[in-house]
Amino acid sequence: MRILHPTDFSRTAEHARVLAIDLAARSHATLHLVHVQERFETDTARRYAPVQSERINAELQRRAEEERAGETRLLRERLANLAAPPATSELVWGHTLRELLRLAGEHDLVVMGAHGANPFDEAFLGGVAGRLVRRSPTPILTVRETCTTTQVRRLLVATDFGEAALAAWTYAGHLAQRADLELVLAHVDTEHRTDARVPGERLEALSAGRAERCVVRAGHPVDVLPALADEVGADAIVVGLKRHGAIAGLLLGARADALLRSSRVPILSVPAT
Repeated sequence: MRILHPTDFSRTAEHARVLAIDLAARSHATLHLVHVQERFETDTARRYAPVQSERINAELQRRAEEERAGETRLLRERLANLAAPPATSELVWGHTLRELLRLAGEHDLVVMGAHGANPFDEAFLGGVAGRLVRRSPTPILTVRETCTTTQVRRLLVATDFGEAALAAWTYAGHLAQRADLELVLAHVDTEHRTDARVPGERLEALSAGRAERCVVRAGHPVDVLPALADEVGADAIVVGLKRHGAIAGLLLGARADALLRSSRVPILSVPAT
């Protein structure tokens, strides 16, 4: 198993790194840290950009190369300090989202920080993490700044019995077996039916004895799932996401969208593919 941890050296990324290290150790996986650097804009370049003299331009180029080499060295040192052996690290140049999509395709799990500190903040789904979740073929565990989890021992797997939810349950089962995790399988009944026996029976059939608990709750998934995760002691919530073509990417839907924005419990998003 191969785990990728993209970092921007922020406090949120550090929360994610702690979980990535824990999961890698528990699952005997390789862990690869990456930072994508898009470009440098040096003080020297800004200071001398309007000047056309060949002599000045040559000096400008020399200074710019020195500054770039120095900053590159510092970035690699920061990455190396974060990537305690046997983890590896890599500094990549290019477009952040494009490079992360490429690297995600080479790994089995991505663990990364997601910025945006409240339910109304557009920074997550409008930022790199949100766009990566929408498009990645690889499951992604997003960790917010408000996360207090330092270890992953139990997963709460949400299901509506659809194709995407089945993919999430299958992936969670593989991960649980490899990393010795406990599973709780849950269905949130948005229709508020008084008889929970039917979905309860479907949960038991889907679980086939692999989940330690099967839980049916009524309400809104955005409110119920984080509260249920606290109740059962789950360290992450697993949800399935549907893919609707390469251009549209992943249509999260209003519920999954809101859950990804607001949950302080890490969310493991599994694409149906």
